[in-house]
Amino acid sequence: MHINKRDLLKGAAASLGAALLPRKVFASGSGPLPTRTLGRTGLEVSVLGYGAMQCSDASAIRHGLDRGISYIDTADCYMGGRNERIVGQAISGIRDRLVIATKVHISGEARMRSSVDRSLASLGVDQVDIMQLHGMSSRNQIVRRDIQQIMKSMKDEGKFRFAAVTTHSNQVQVLKAVVEDGFYDTVLVAVNFRSPPALFEAIEEAASAGVGIIAMKTQNGGYRDTSWPELTPHQAALRFILDKPGVHVAVPGMLSRGMVDENLQAVSGKGGLTDLLRLEAYRGELAGRACSFCSRCLDQCRYGTGGLDAARIAMYADGYRDERLAAERGVQVAAAVRTCADCPGCTVECSQGIDIKAAAKRASIFLA
Repeated sequence: MHINKRDLLKGAAASLGAALLPRKVFASGSGPLPTRTLGRTGLEVSVLGYGAMQCSDASAIRHGLDRGISYIDTADCYMGGRNERIVGQAISGIRDRLVIATKVHISGEARMRSSVDRSLASLGVDQVDIMQLHGMSSRNQIVRRDIQQIMKSMKDEGKFRFAAVTTHSNQVQVLKAVVEDGFYDTVLVAVNFRSPPALFEAIEEAASAGVGIIAMKTQNGGYRDTSWPELTPHQAALRFILDKPGVHVAVPGMLSRGMVDENLQAVSGKGGLTDLLRLEAYRGELAGRACSFCSRCLDQCRYGTGGLDAARIAMYADGYRDERLAAERGVQVAAAVRTCADCPGCTVECSQGIDIKAAAKRASIFLA
């Protein structure tokens, strides 16, 4: 029997309402774009930030900044260092009205200092606003006093204003550790409409404690609904996250002026039944394809890898349609990917229906 997709989604709308409609709108200010205070940093940031990770067009970034985007996220490791130089071109002459965030990996003090100094030089600035430890996945990483001392020394020297962290896995644990420890001021967290309720609760609790919350992966990979191409879900996905209590700014990746304009329109628009239908269509399109970063796989895996890295590489290749980025990430997590690909019997049941073994084998192609 043929079931009309439109009729199916309309029928599902009532049951979806409670799960997908935002509980309340987080307070915002006025201006070209709504603004929010980024936790205890006191920084006023536009609700829409610029995720520059994949962008090689400085004019596209400047297009967004000239239209009110005031927060920009980059990293020394993006595009082999080239991304920060592109961002540096885009912010020339307007640095004083921007909040700039970049990243450094945990390492020895000399390497961390070299990375931070390289970031400042590439961006063409004397100081960034937020320096984030890249890819935290445990409480132990958050509470390391040796790393905190290195960060404090660089902060005291004026290299950055606020110390922060980013996280893709074990995010609830990381958020709770940041709140309990108190050293880091903001967290960049992977969150979207498919994220588990526990993550939204942790985000709200952290924000209530004064931690600034920056949302990434808000469109869950940017996949397209091939069976219903006219129904673009990405604006609905962005609105969903910005309406969640505790989220101060979202940093979707934007590659072109068109993507900037689409996200600006999303921020100025309002959600409703149409958004519910779009997100449910998108949910179906993502099933078995895109990781939701719930991290449940880590507890199931006998080796502790869980397949999250393999699924993330597949998302970069298939959703982002960026094989260069997939390859770069593959090199960073080669050992975990090979463990998954060579595992004789996977014990993980992915909450999103992803075939971890197949994803790992696909990811291993980028390691060749």
